[in-house]
Amino acid sequence: MTRVATGRKPWLMPLARRYVRRTLQRRFDGVWVEGLARARRETAAAPVIVALNHVAFWDPLVALQLDALLGTESHCLMDERNLAHYPFFAWVGAVPLARSRGKRTLRQLRDAATLLSAPRRALWIFPQGRQRPAHLWPHAPSSGVSWLSREARAAVLPLAIGYAFREAKEPAILASFGSLIDAGSGHMLGALEAAWIAALDRIDRFVDVGLGEFEAVVPPARGARRAVPVLGRVLARLLGAPKQLGTGEDAT
Repeated sequence: MTRVATGRKPWLMPLARRYVRRTLQRRFDGVWVEGLARARRETAAAPVIVALNHVAFWDPLVALQLDALLGTESHCLMDERNLAHYPFFAWVGAVPLARSRGKRTLRQLRDAATLLSAPRRALWIFPQGRQRPAHLWPHAPSSGVSWLSREARAAVLPLAIGYAFREAKEPAILASFGSLIDAGSGHMLGALEAAWIAALDRIDRFVDVGLGEFEAVVPPARGARRAVPVLGRVLARLLGAPKQLGTGEDAT
């Protein structure tokens, strides 16, 4: 299977990741992650599809930060209309997906599957297709994740994201990786939803009583917020404001 060309610009990645890290640190009470070491081992052994719940505008930026920590070469499925308006995301690994669910969508999914050709490669997807409250059940992941897993012969790595206040004026970002779901599993959607629910429960316990092995991969900022440097302002302009991008149409 021939790997398709993408608009990813490797030279931009360190700059984008630095900007994203500083932005998350300035706007949130830290980024806390559970299961990162296990996820790093799993992505080093084989390519994976990282399936996230979709809560907020910030989710793709959180994914970009976690991708840096995993050490993977990653891409993310994004609605092609939004991608055309915000090419920044293509430069950091987003690939287009039409929402018609016709032949064009199928071709794009097949192209995305070719990106999962070796260990340390990951494809990040939002199977809900739109933003939904983290605890609103059912989570209703689409069947596209099952099809993509079979086509790419890649396991699915569940990841749940939540935003919660921890006695600070800004909310914290919390993320919990679940266990791998085998490629082509006949119960993929049910297993993925169960993994999200379990991960969100772990997040709640950590926020409530401090239980769980969460680590602060982006520590909370201390002291006065510093001005964003020129590079940050340029990237922010390319990225767009949260109210502009928060449409829920950025993924499968």
